[in-house]
This record gives sequence, structure tokens and C-alpha cells, in this order.
Amino acid sequence: MIVANQKKKENIAEYVLYMWHLEDLLRSLNFDIELLEKTVYGVFSENPSTREEIFEWYGNLVQMMEMENIKKNGHLQITKNIVLDLNTLHVNLLKSPSEEKYRELYYAAAPNLFEFQKKISNPETNEVEMMFIGLYGLLMMRVKKSPISQETRLAMDTFSNLMALLAKKYHEREEKEREEMMG
Repeated sequence: MIVANQKKKENIAEYVLYMWHLEDLLRSLNFDIELLEKTVYGVFSENPSTREEIFEWYGNLVQMMEMENIKKNGHLQITKNIVLDLNTLHVNLLKSPSEEKYRELYYAAAPNLFEFQKKISNPETNEVEMMFIGLYGLLMMRVKKSPISQETRLAMDTFSNLMALLAKKYHEREEKEREEMMG
């Protein structure tokens, strides 16, 4: 929970990947929060109140996954909403005349997006979600210590570069909106 909040504040792309990883982690542990505490977060927190807060947060995560019927696969609606928001921002940045750097990174990633779209099960997936799927796949390959081809590494670098700038633009937009509200 503490890590998730930190990632959400600092890098929205890392937050989405982290949440996808937590969903898979919970599935792999059969949603056993006690086992999760013993093997993952209990190791990192000696403070009883922090441990209780984390335990409750994971319990809520399990409950949301059950309510949204994604115990076998899929992603939480809150995370899907962020991905949709990021895709809207992505489209707007591509249309903006002042976003030359963003378009440059997009054009570097576009051929890889096109090729990746052919390989995924849902070809209607938006470009931002496709990049997340690719980057998450790369993360899982690294975790499993699977071999990663040079071609895959280079393609994922283009996704990563574009996603990094998109996340930066997202946080800039969020900060601007916060400032306007405080106004």
C-alpha cells in the first residue's frame, strides 16, 4: 500500500505495472493474505500499525477483485480507468503542435506498436494499454529470468521511452489541476 501510493504520486506508469503485478501475485497465492504477509510485506514492516494498515489494504484489494470478478484474470477498474485516462492524454499529446518530442518518441514506437498489435489477443486494445502489456510482459520475463531477444529489448525500449514521457506529462497535468483548484 505504501509502495503503491508512492508510485501513484511519482510515476503513474510504474503504479499501473505495480498494480498489475499485485493482482497476479494475489492470484498466485490464491488470495491468501496471511501467506502474503509471511512471504512479502511482513518482512518489510516491523511496525504493528503499519502492518495492520497494509493487511487491510491487501484485504480491500482482494475484495475489489472478487467484486469485479477478476480472480482468474483481468485488471481492477480503478487501474483500467487510469490506463484510459493515459490513452486520452496520449491522443491529445499527439494532436498538440507543441509536443514535438512526444510525437518523435511515438514515431519511434509506432512500428513496434503495429507489430505488437498483431501478436496480442485483443487487437482493439488502445496503444497505451498495448505498451503496458508489452512492458509488463518484459517485467515478467525478467522476473523469471527468461531470455530476452535484442529485438524485444529494443522494441520495449521505445515503449518505455514513450511511457516515461507520457507519465511525466500526466503528473504535470495533475499538478496543474491541483494548483488551479487551490487557486
